[in-house]
Amino acid sequence: MTRKKRTVPKPKRVEITDSDGWTHIIKGLKDAHLTTSSLSNGIEVQPTSIPSGQTLTDLQKTHAQYRSQWLASPSHCQIRNLFVHETLPSIYPSGAEEKQRIDRCIVLGLGSLSNGRRSSWWELVFLETVLSLLRPAMSDSSSGQQGEGLAHIQIMIQDPVLNAMDRTFLSSLGYTVLADPLAFSEITESTFLFAPHLELNVYAKALGEAQPVMCVGTDVRECIDRVDHRSREGRTESKEEMEKVEVFQRYTNATHSRSLPDFEKDNWMYFTFIYWRKPNNVNQDNQI
Repeated sequence: MTRKKRTVPKPKRVEITDSDGWTHIIKGLKDAHLTTSSLSNGIEVQPTSIPSGQTLTDLQKTHAQYRSQWLASPSHCQIRNLFVHETLPSIYPSGAEEKQRIDRCIVLGLGSLSNGRRSSWWELVFLETVLSLLRPAMSDSSSGQQGEGLAHIQIMIQDPVLNAMDRTFLSSLGYTVLADPLAFSEITESTFLFAPHLELNVYAKALGEAQPVMCVGTDVRECIDRVDHRSREGRTESKEEMEKVEVFQRYTNATHSRSLPDFEKDNWMYFTFIYWRKPNNVNQDNQI
């Protein structure tokens, strides 16, 4: 796995983790990533409020603006090349007798779109690009009927911060919004998991359900390397930490990975990787 040094500046932020393992990015109360859970420091939070006067049309216009900017960006071209020339051919190798498949996409931690979180919008239009690329790849790997693949993918989104306007908008795109924690039980070996920047406990829970065929998420090698370094220093890790590392280690052993390119308009790709399962690990997840 190749990792490159990042030059994108990190934003100033405060991260608070609640009792359910969700990390909330606080940049002031207006931009808080909130859930229905109580935070560990006693702050009681609620789902994000809907801005006064906001309509579904407003979100649709914002969506179109972000999509237009994303499609015109150099990063979009880089992502397309990565998936078209490396990731998808590995998942769906031409002529292979036994092929992997993707029948669902699980999205965790997208964040509230109605409250104007820029990273949430960039993540959404990125996700749409990947889903659009799955269509020809999947049609070639099944019965050959052009365009049938994406129609058979269930797209399910879960984030405790989503409000009624977010849910209406996402439903209008054909996505299913699930209540927490229903999405975790939907993760299978045939899942494309989209979960950038989840708190590591939540990320480990997701990857521990099953080893998804493809995942866009945090660079888990950082966690593995950190624990390995502490071990060499003679430190003892907690049972919870070791179980988390074991989940990450199994998944990295079973997958190829590449870091996402730096995105010139936002830093959401910072320390974000695409993982895709090696073909010889199909239906062998529990034996790794």
